[in-house]
Amino acid sequence: MFVLQKTFTGRTVEEAVQLGLSDMFVTENQVKIEVIKPGKKGLLGFGQSDAEVNLIIIDPELKKLKSLDELKQDTLLKEHSQPAQREEASDFEQREEQFSTDARDTLAENAEKTADYIKDIIKAMNIDVTSECLINGNKITIELFSADAARIIGKRGQTLNALQVFAQTYFQHIQKSFIIVTLDIENYRFKRKETLQKLALNMSKKAKVTKQPVKFEPMPSYERKIMHQILAEMKDIETYSEGREPNRYLVIKAK
Repeated sequence: MFVLQKTFTGRTVEEAVQLGLSDMFVTENQVKIEVIKPGKKGLLGFGQSDAEVNLIIIDPELKKLKSLDELKQDTLLKEHSQPAQREEASDFEQREEQFSTDARDTLAENAEKTADYIKDIIKAMNIDVTSECLINGNKITIELFSADAARIIGKRGQTLNALQVFAQTYFQHIQKSFIIVTLDIENYRFKRKETLQKLALNMSKKAKVTKQPVKFEPMPSYERKIMHQILAEMKDIETYSEGREPNRYLVIKAK
């Protein structure tokens, strides 16, 4: 019997799991998590090894699908075809109900702790920074404010993305629940999303003209997801990811 599963690596088990959930477009209650290697921190950089986990689909509906590509396509089509209804779906409502008043207080407190942790890292870079936490359901956005925003963002968002991985890992360490943590500064995430969408559309034209696959540089799973989504309804284009994290990249190909 075919089993939908995939292996992911990260500096910690929590990081590897989060990468896997984002890459497969699933939630933690839809998969079984098998820890293959717990990873080691090492000492002064020596003896360090990544954690490795295997995510196995256990959701009855998703298990009916025949491949991981079909799983992603199914998720993307649902997101495009029923954007308004998704907010009212029973799964979302059940998740919302889990957050009692006490749970929300704990969530807010841990969000602030995570923000303080990230600010300590940034201040160690000799950059002054403040923050504000925004909570919406199971999503936390930490808005950063600094006169040195460009240094915090880094080339193509690399520094900001690395800080976001730290934030996600730290939050999962202090609160074991499926929460998505996003770092943003000067509306960078929205601007980056627009840039990626335009790039995806332009490169899809190139793929159709040249009849050759177009491969991108490695990027985080949530950025690849943006490009998957904008091209999902184009019947003459297919998209998929290749490689292993953190060097996984997007490929656009004409059908």
